Amino acid sequence: MMLRKKRAVRGLLGVGLLLVISWGVFAAEVLPDVIVFYREGCDDCRQMDDLLEELHELYPGVLVAHIEEQEPGAADLMWSLSTKYGIFPSKFPVIFVGNQGLVGSGRDKELLLRSTIRDCVFNGCDSPMAVLNQKPLSIVTLAAILVGVLLLAIWFL
Repeated sequence: MMLRKKRAVRGLLGVGLLLVISWGVFAAEVLPDVIVFYREGCDDCRQMDDLLEELHELYPGVLVAHIEEQEPGAADLMWSLSTKYGIFPSKFPVIFVGNQGLVGSGRDKELLLRSTIRDCVFNGCDSPMAVLNQKPLSIVTLAAILVGVLLLAIWFL
């Protein structure tokens, strides 16, 4: 019986430790600042990509994720983001940055992309992925869980 209790305590402590480690992993997760959905051979995509390369030279800290439309899960992700941003992705490229969703190319899109990235660099902005992701547990919640696990461990001793 005592061996069972020790195993139960170790298991509970292991679960608590796993939760704390998981929080550290979620908190350190690096998310892209810009997400670009593109189609191979798309001239508009190349045009906007040239602009993104130029902006990357100006702001090297900006992390851009390029996702080709045929990649597994790309369509689901693009449509999920489009729904959250309130846009209809009728052509490529589809670009998400800050609180902006852009479809296609053109001078107006280029100016908007420039200003939005500049604003994100100087004022900060959430990754487009943040609108989809559930926030990780807060440190207070994790501490409460860990205290609960420890109390259960003490109870079983």
